[in-house]
Amino acid sequence: MADITNPPPRPVAFISGASSGIGAAAGLVFAAAGYDVILAARRQERLEKAAAQARAAGPAAQVVPLVCDVTADQAVEKAFRAVEERFGRLDVLINNAGFGVYGAVADTPLDSFRASMETNFFGALRCTQAALPLLRQAVRKPVSRQRAVVVMVSSFVGRRGLPLMSAYCASKFALEALSESLRVELHDEGIAVAVVNPGVTRTEFFAAATGTRPAINLAPHKGMSPEAVAQALLSAARHPCRNRYLTLAGKSGMVLQWLAPSVFDYLLIRSRHNQD
Repeated sequence: MADITNPPPRPVAFISGASSGIGAAAGLVFAAAGYDVILAARRQERLEKAAAQARAAGPAAQVVPLVCDVTADQAVEKAFRAVEERFGRLDVLINNAGFGVYGAVADTPLDSFRASMETNFFGALRCTQAALPLLRQAVRKPVSRQRAVVVMVSSFVGRRGLPLMSAYCASKFALEALSESLRVELHDEGIAVAVVNPGVTRTEFFAAATGTRPAINLAPHKGMSPEAVAQALLSAARHPCRNRYLTLAGKSGMVLQWLAPSVFDYLLIRSRHNQD
């Protein structure tokens, strides 16, 4: 029988890129679902606003805003030291921080490729390496109600590259490869690795992206809501899976890529020609 006078501690979730969009929505969802939440991002004012909204969504939750640039080693190390001092463990890591880059391979500066990789891939890698000791602590705790989980926010383009998006696609392909390796390495420790692949989502992502967005891409206002993606992240934390594609287009595209990648190439070529 559960001890209602001494209930187990709430699980703890760390969310990067949490000042807006999917990350901010995830803060609300996780706080409301019974998690204590660490919200990490660069913009302090936006971060404080997201934290206030998360506290309103989950009044019992501890919500900790941490200013953290995932591209900086020391900033990430400092953030996770703060998590250790406050909670002593971590149950869920959500690697969500990222930004978009558009442009043809021939025209995209190398610095844009580097910047994309630094945030979208190395940022997730930094956070994962810093979080692992705390995730291991969560697994060792006998009061833990679930195994520890790393959730990567990827994309359909992490499995199928699209034209005029090579820098972003490359960073997400790298993230998918990291997840594959990490999943096997951590299996015996009881730490799961899940990947969530949203479709186009109605956030500030597109306004913040560099370069010109391809005309053939789905218009941002027709995309899914950040709240829907946040619910998928919560589901992935509770029931980890290898990859979770959130749209019919994404699921269909993966089937086509698996069965006939050359046909997919042809359809993309035709789409580009029709835009000319």
